[in-house]
Amino acid sequence: MATEISRTMLFHFLFSGLTFTFLVTLTISFDPYFLHYCANNMGNYTANSAYERDLNTIFKQITSITKSNYGFYSKKVGEVNAMALCRADVKLDVCTGCLNETISRVKLDCPNNKEAIGWSADCTLRYSNTNLSEKLEINPQTCLYNTGSTADEYFRLRLGELLSDLRNKAASGSALLKYAAGNSSLRASERLYALVQSTPDLSEGDCNHCLDKTATNGILRCCLKQRGCRVLSPSCNLRFETYPFVEAGAEFPPPPSPLGARQKEEEPNKSKRTPVLVASLSVIFGIAVVSISGFLIWKRRNNEDTEYREIQLLDLVEGRIDM
Repeated sequence: MATEISRTMLFHFLFSGLTFTFLVTLTISFDPYFLHYCANNMGNYTANSAYERDLNTIFKQITSITKSNYGFYSKKVGEVNAMALCRADVKLDVCTGCLNETISRVKLDCPNNKEAIGWSADCTLRYSNTNLSEKLEINPQTCLYNTGSTADEYFRLRLGELLSDLRNKAASGSALLKYAAGNSSLRASERLYALVQSTPDLSEGDCNHCLDKTATNGILRCCLKQRGCRVLSPSCNLRFETYPFVEAGAEFPPPPSPLGARQKEEEPNKSKRTPVLVASLSVIFGIAVVSISGFLIWKRRNNEDTEYREIQLLDLVEGRIDM
């Protein structure tokens, strides 16, 4: 009897532990904002095929990143092309965690699809058997919206102004980062917050066009009268809310300019030249002292053509300094 009770208690203990672990795992990893798109017209790959192996290789590379790279990753292995874009205000560990979960969800929801997209709260993942780099893709487009609504025309006016300003800032970014976030005032003490981002491989014009169409078409179709919304496309995304949602202090610093990079490359060369220059000046100074001493001795012996020889000596010394 005691043995049966012990077994029953052990079973309940183990079952409770497993249930608790399962619930904790769901709480940690489940993203209620996840959306996906499976390109059924692009064909499927078979299990254990070269395509699946290449895809899994890319997934491992993306989820084992150790550098932020401003939240953007582009990989190609065999036939498979993949892109990952994290929100530029999140830290590296949040980015990699988001990509890990997104990969799992896309593999589950789009099994064997050669092309698919997964959108999570903090990142986007795309893969295809066609080239993705520097290619503007506005569709497919999807959205998530805040259930709070408003019919306030002033709200839409301020939203349009803010998104237009942020779009221009993001589009003018570098080939490493095309992202902008900001806020503007509404009535009373209320503020409007927004974020826009495109893949940085796009040109300025393509980024601007993508964000413009995402804002115009996406908001009109999905959340024209909502107080918050996320509009998502393959190449860009935007979000607006009436509460702050950007990670404070986590935004990536501006990418270095090409001029700054060149200056950094030149600095070591300058430092290497400094001792040579100092040595050269020392030799010149010594030569000048000897020359002037010789000149003074000579002057005592002969006072003729003094002015001409002084000028000649100065020219000679200056010439050596210039060299």
